Amino acid sequence: MTQKGDRVAMANSVEARYPFLDEDVIAFAARIHPRFKLHGLKGDKYLLRRAAERILPAEVAWRPKGMFRAPLAESFLANPPPFVRDLVSFDSLARTGYFDAAAVQADCELLEKAESAGLGTFTKLGLGGVVATQLWHHLYLGGGLCDLPTATRTTGAQVEPPTESLAVA
Repeated sequence: MTQKGDRVAMANSVEARYPFLDEDVIAFAARIHPRFKLHGLKGDKYLLRRAAERILPAEVAWRPKGMFRAPLAESFLANPPPFVRDLVSFDSLARTGYFDAAAVQADCELLEKAESAGLGTFTKLGLGGVVATQLWHHLYLGGGLCDLPTATRTTGAQVEPPTESLAVA
């Protein structure tokens, strides 16, 4: 979300969080007096936080805002389940052709050896994109990459993978 959604949306004052796009929520918020919307200099989301403290611990409801970050590669590649291991195998990466299979393998080996300090944050986030893309390909473009079911295609043309690999490392 940081790269594709939240950052772009917020930089342009666009609300992209779907619960807050509900017409009833917007109509209700428009009727709220401004003094309740911002409560002091650091009282952002005052009413939302007041409502949240009814069901959440106070330390959660009133904690400072934090940046959303997709999980880093260690969370799913340090000790991966078999289907993830299959998705990032050299054969699967070569079959789809989206990524430089050797570079991805080298990065995955660093993670397996617990040497992830040698990988930058951007690379760790990128490996998440590799897994997601491989899984998407498996589910919607023919399967055969891992031992998970695939989606049933009812319409649409067959999509061919790119002819050139995208380097990840």
